[in-house]
Amino acid sequence: MPSLAAKLRYLIYRLSPGSPPSTRQLSAAYQARPGHTRGGSHAAIAKLINGDDTNPTVSTVVALADVLNVPAAFLLPGETDHKALSVLRQSEKVREVVRHLEGLPQADLDALVEQLRKRRTDLGLLPDCPIEEIVDVPLDSKDDRRDRRKRSPKASAKYAADSLEGI
Repeated sequence: MPSLAAKLRYLIYRLSPGSPPSTRQLSAAYQARPGHTRGGSHAAIAKLINGDDTNPTVSTVVALADVLNVPAAFLLPGETDHKALSVLRQSEKVREVVRHLEGLPQADLDALVEQLRKRRTDLGLLPDCPIEEIVDVPLDSKDDRRDRRKRSPKASAKYAADSLEGI
């Protein structure tokens, strides 16, 4: 089951595969939401994306989902089908259909799925709608500040002296 961090990285890299938004851009979008009162710093968002914070508040999850344009339920543990959740969120008719499925026997549900596959084929669509697998996007080493080079004490002293002298 994908972690919150894996889901966030997946969504971020899905937004702009070539140049994903920075944590500062996500933070600005978070804080620009109507009614924003607190939270959403770039550091807090970076901790969630890196997996350093695994227990965000409900308001943080809702705000990030809004910024990333996905249903908030997708960011909760156990949920992996953001396409189905998105369709449910966007269409009252779809929610009505789902409500009518309650209580139907399994055989009837199977028959309905077969009818839907046939109808999709008739419309020129793919008959199946597979769940899109969440692929965890690894962090780039340049983004992981723990791996950056550190100066030795001697090099740090020289750097400080040069900076003071204006070199």
